[in-house]
Amino acid sequence: GEERVGWGGKGNFYSNWWRNALEVAREVKSRFQELIRLTRLYHDTFYASNMPCWLLDRISSQVSVLRSKTCFFSQDGYFGGWEGCNPENGCCFGNCAHVWHYAQAHARLFPEIARLMRGQAFGFQRPDGGIYFRQPRHGIACDGQLGEILEAYREHLLSSDGSWLVRHWDRIKKAMDFAIATWDSDEDGMLSGEQHNTLDWEMSGCSSWLGSLYLAALAASERMARISGDEGSASRYRRILEAGVGGQNERLWNGEYYIHIPDPNPNRPFGEYGDGCHIDQVLGQWWAHQLDLGWIYPRDRVRTALLSLLRYNFRHNFRGIVQYPRKFVDDEDSGMQMTTWPRGNRPAPHVMYADEVMSGFEYSAAAMMIWAGLLKEGLVVLKAVSDRYDGRKRTGLSSASWGYSGNPFGDDECGKFYARAMSIWSVLLSMQGFIYDGPAGKLGFKPIWKPEEHSSFFTASEGWGLFEQRRTEDGQSERIDVAFGRIPLKELIFEIPEGKRAVRVDIRLGVRSIDLSFYQDGSDLYIVPKQGLVVEEGETLMIDISFR
Repeated sequence: GEERVGWGGKGNFYSNWWRNALEVAREVKSRFQELIRLTRLYHDTFYASNMPCWLLDRISSQVSVLRSKTCFFSQDGYFGGWEGCNPENGCCFGNCAHVWHYAQAHARLFPEIARLMRGQAFGFQRPDGGIYFRQPRHGIACDGQLGEILEAYREHLLSSDGSWLVRHWDRIKKAMDFAIATWDSDEDGMLSGEQHNTLDWEMSGCSSWLGSLYLAALAASERMARISGDEGSASRYRRILEAGVGGQNERLWNGEYYIHIPDPNPNRPFGEYGDGCHIDQVLGQWWAHQLDLGWIYPRDRVRTALLSLLRYNFRHNFRGIVQYPRKFVDDEDSGMQMTTWPRGNRPAPHVMYADEVMSGFEYSAAAMMIWAGLLKEGLVVLKAVSDRYDGRKRTGLSSASWGYSGNPFGDDECGKFYARAMSIWSVLLSMQGFIYDGPAGKLGFKPIWKPEEHSSFFTASEGWGLFEQRRTEDGQSERIDVAFGRIPLKELIFEIPEGKRAVRVDIRLGVRSIDLSFYQDGSDLYIVPKQGLVVEEGETLMIDISFR
């Protein structure tokens, strides 16, 4: 329709580099050995991790979404993303904000593409600060609006300097102020009013799903405001954030999990879930951990909520369970349903897709379980998804996923190669406890997966490599190998065992010893080189920590 006119562009971006296929073939021939070397370097570095192979396959496989028909790159430089793709066309146009804000793989591997997507979204921003959830001019979604703000902070953190934020801060501020004015006009941190969202219906009132996203967006906006020297906005966002943390935890916690309180007497029926146990109930906390914003909700409550989610929503099989309106999971497979009502008070009408199972949501919930210290539980959810996409064809499923499932590359939702499935990259971040701030030169790891003997792939704004940690009774060593690019560093952060005190830290870049200072806050150890350093491609940074 008319709202779609102006989305995308003509031609292909690669035509700016090569005029025809013959030129491509000639360049491949001339650079063949180098291209093979780089491809194998990425593969071998990624799989040098000691995480389970099935999990590494799951994380890496969803990057194929970027090469599928879900994505396109126009000759004029516009990067476009459908939600997913069908056999003959894309599914759901417009770089959909309430879907793409779940996706993380593209931003971590190709941060310049994520920055381009943010700039495109801000280019269509309304004068009042609203950001259309489908470009160029289709509607406002609460989660899409808040997701754009959180993604903006991610894009800043994954930059090499602060210039991107300088250029975009005014638009980010407008976006945050629009969210406050639209859904929290009394600034008490509790949402109200009509909220369109990724479940394709309107909600009202305050849920921990959208409410925690709102709090995370406020926390990110406060950070960006302070970096930008806008202390007035920073103080305002902090005040609303603190009010919302108190209000949401008081009103939305039912003793087992976080819930949704609709507005009283809404003007028309909304898709509510009330006292239901919802898969995204702490989605804002998931975002907060990726951006190093700390705990928005109390850690013990988040942990209890996620245990309840596993207890009430995870199914070992779906025999006798109706998946409505779409069936994505075979009866013999396992998975986590979107919403259940353990106390029996299921509202009518209720939130759309409550009875469905979709991997992009499962990945974010599992990653949050891992951050909350529920490693085994998170892996249970992830292994269930991995087993569903094991290469064996399942038939008799929803036409939305072409009637079948099982392809390990490109998960199903509305179409195949669905963008939300790139949320799986957050699992890598949670397993390694990754912390990164490119402009500040900050890099940190707090491994949850095997902290005594950990290896994992990581990315930064200008390079990528392998991180390794080994821990003994009286110390631990950290090794950072830069396989590609370069990584400037001004501060390193690691976690040492609870109750231990660091007494000595040594750093070597190759054979050169680095002068440093360090301090400890709880179990977190902060290491500051006296002069900033750059770890170049092929170099290794070694850190030895002694504690007692």
